[in-house]
This record gives sequence, C-alpha cells and structure tokens, in this order.
Amino acid sequence: MKTRNTTSSRIQWLCLIMTVLMAWPVLSDAAHVILTDGRRIDGTAIRARANGDVILTTERGDLTFARGQYREAWADRPAELDQARQHLQARRYDQVISTLEGVLTRYRHLGWDLEALAMIGQANNAKGDHAAALSSFERLFQNAPHRREDPNMRWGYFEALLGAEQLDRLENYLNDIISDGERSEAARAQIMRGDLKRQRGMAEAGLLDYLRTVVLFKAVTAVQPEATFKAAQTLEEMRDQRARDMYRKVVEQYGNSPYAQQARGKL
Repeated sequence: MKTRNTTSSRIQWLCLIMTVLMAWPVLSDAAHVILTDGRRIDGTAIRARANGDVILTTERGDLTFARGQYREAWADRPAELDQARQHLQARRYDQVISTLEGVLTRYRHLGWDLEALAMIGQANNAKGDHAAALSSFERLFQNAPHRREDPNMRWGYFEALLGAEQLDRLENYLNDIISDGERSEAARAQIMRGDLKRQRGMAEAGLLDYLRTVVLFKAVTAVQPEATFKAAQTLEEMRDQRARDMYRKVVEQYGNSPYAQQARGKL
C-alpha cells in the first residue's frame, strides 16, 4: 500500500510540474508581437492564453494583447521545425506529422503553430491524405488569413481541394485566377483546371486547357514541361496517336525537367 501511495504521489507531482511548464513563458530574445497596423513590439518572453490573448514581457513590464489587436505573435523557433523539414525532404511524411504535433500545442498563437500547420498540410498532400491536408490549410487560413497570399500555401490548398474532390470550390478559385491573375499564376491555374476536368471524366476539355497553356502561355517557361506532358498523357488516354509526338517534345525540349524521364518511358 505504501508503494502505491508513493507512486500516486509521484504521478501527481509530475502532472503538476508538466502543467506549470506548459503555462511558463517561452523565453526568447526574439519574442515579439506585430500589431494590426504593422508595428512590431519586442520583448524578452512571450506566452499565450487559450483564448488567443498573448502576454509579452518587456522592460516596462507585461503587455497583454487581445486576439484581434495583433496580427502575429512570435516566440523562438522550435527545433522540431528543422527536424520536420528534414523528414519532409526525405519523404518521411508520418514522421513530419508526429514531430510537429507538440508544436501545435506548445506554440499555439505564437506563430510557429502556423508553420507547423503549413508543413503538416504539405506532408499530408504528399502522402495522399488530401482530406487531412485540406483541414490543415483551412485551419491555417482561419487563424492567419494573410497566409492565403503565400503562393506555396495557396497552391497546396488547391492541391488538397483537388485531391479531396472539392471540385466546384476549386473551379471557382481557378477561374478567377485565369481571368484576373498574374500570368504565371494564370498558367498554373489553367493546368490545374485541366486536371480538374480530367478528374471529372472530361478528357477533351482537360486537353484543351493543357494545349491552351502550351500555346497561350509560351513565355511562362516554368509551366511548359508539365502542360506538354499532361497533354501527351491525355492524348494517350484518348488513344490518339499524336501522344507519342507530344512525349517526344517533352524529351527534346525539356530534357532537364522531371517530366522528361517519365516521357522517355513512353517512347
């Protein structure tokens, strides 16, 4: 009985210590808050409440900023982010997610939770779990609407919409970009609209979007290998003999692209 009581007491003390540590300020020379007007206020430590209020320790004392009064709040960069980046580059996607789960909790409202959400979204897209990726990106945009302006986040979100078969929502976004977006963005949107149409079983309509990209966005060289390769793929699916010529074009004109190796296997 004495052993059980001793063990129970130790567990209670450990739980108490963990609770205190989770509430303790994250000490950081880089602790700062960026207000909604863009001004930055630096401090020596920062912590966040569950409701989104943040408390920044400064030389003048603690300053409290309610959620809505600040645009961003940041603590020191956690080491887990660099570890997760290495896992992502090595295609260890499950390890990316498990590594960052603690960051989501410990750095909630302190900037790095948003970076963790972004990387988790990328990892889920890469492993093919597009529904989970979509959830991560939507949480990211809900907490930081300005992150929609980041091209990597925007296109990661679109990839998740496509994979999760949220096609009507995606099509609206793509049509707006094709109509009014910068040309490199419009070219990417037109390729993805081709992907969307093929997913709907509209091979000819998808092919037209790829070919439009090849012809109308010729100056956007970065997208040409993908557009040409996907046009070849679609022609092959349609049993059109011109597919071979299109694959050859990918190899001859874009030999250094990742698509060239796939095209060589078709010749």
